Amino acid sequence: MTILVIVQTRDPHRQSEAMRAALGLTLRGGRLEVVVAGPLLTPLAERSAATLRAFGHRVGAELGDALTRADAVEVWT
Repeated sequence: MTILVIVQTRDPHRQSEAMRAALGLTLRGGRLEVVVAGPLLTPLAERSAATLRAFGHRVGAELGDALTRADAVEVWT
């Protein structure tokens, strides 16, 4: 199963929360891809992205490609 997390918010705290939630989704197993609109805005979001990458998940995926691979989608606005 591939879960796609789309982070569209520009609010730094909300973006950090979305990235932490993405980390939590890794506990379900399967693949995770994260699409982020714009740059990561906080050190927490950066650390979460680095951890996801270290676990072998894709952060910074292209939306169109990621949608074709996704079995489930979660959107943060």
